[in-house]
Amino acid sequence: MIAMIKKPRVPNWAIRPLVSEEVYTDRQEFLDYFYRAALNARERRTMSTVLLGRRRMGKTEIFKRVVNRLFFEQDHRDPEAVVPVYYSFPDKAKDDAEFALRYAENFLRWQVAFRLRDTKILSTQTCKRSQLLETIRDSSLFSETFKASLGLIEGILEEDVIAPEEKALWLPRRISDYDDVTTIMFLDEFQNTRLPQYDFDIVGYMQEAVESPTCPHFVTGSAMTILVREILGRGALFGRFDSDPIEPLTGYWGAELARRSAQYHRVSVSEEYRAGVGGALRWKSVLYRCRGQTIRQTGPSHRNGRGSERNPGGGSLLRLHLGGTRRSGRKMDCAHQ
Repeated sequence: MIAMIKKPRVPNWAIRPLVSEEVYTDRQEFLDYFYRAALNARERRTMSTVLLGRRRMGKTEIFKRVVNRLFFEQDHRDPEAVVPVYYSFPDKAKDDAEFALRYAENFLRWQVAFRLRDTKILSTQTCKRSQLLETIRDSSLFSETFKASLGLIEGILEEDVIAPEEKALWLPRRISDYDDVTTIMFLDEFQNTRLPQYDFDIVGYMQEAVESPTCPHFVTGSAMTILVREILGRGALFGRFDSDPIEPLTGYWGAELARRSAQYHRVSVSEEYRAGVGGALRWKSVLYRCRGQTIRQTGPSHRNGRGSERNPGGGSLLRLHLGGTRRSGRKMDCAHQ
């Protein structure tokens, strides 16, 4: 008997979103704003922008969804297409050479993956660095300016580059300016550029890079105080970013989020609980990875099917993780019989 061979599933995302479509709620305004802003960069009408908001507001999810939309909803063969590049600054210590190598290589991977419409190139596991460089050298799709950037990668590996972090941060603008193409840099966890373990300057070198009309930078991060006061509110980047603030969900959309989450995870939640959760979401920061999950019964109810004291009906529990205020950081458990 011949076994059937399944065709490999091609993902419809370049960077995987964390929230399912069935649960995702009320952020279309921001998705459309950043998508339109990215496309407007083709006419050089977009400036670098920071998405401001407290923790657990779904800022990273917005960036990922806009990146995926730009990646798949444009004609990748069109020279006027806007190339999205996503990078998240790590919070672990990196020296200048390691950071520069990661940043520059990530930029090249996104450019090549977009032009070839091949998301496998984004993975260092499925596309080794040597394969990436060979693809760039051999393809007629890439300009001489773009191919010249391979010298930066090789120079960093050979420890033959002075101030590699400066050259890496300048790379996106240099290529987009010289070739008159459009690139959008989506930079997440931007507050990590201010961490003490980065014993070299990152923010200072970005001063000219973020002002490029051909390569706007969209940034966000989870530490709004550091992001606004320490990085964007003073120093080299002061006045170089537009801002778009994101607010918590309203009571209505908070209740809708609870309903969708419960429905997705097949958990019953009464109207009263949904209203209560909606009110809590209205005043608290929203964890967009809000997920309803059936909490395993413990004690006698788990063994004999009878209800426990906490959950007398023996029914499921819906745990909605709500990002708390700065003072409490509490979570809320809603039980429904």
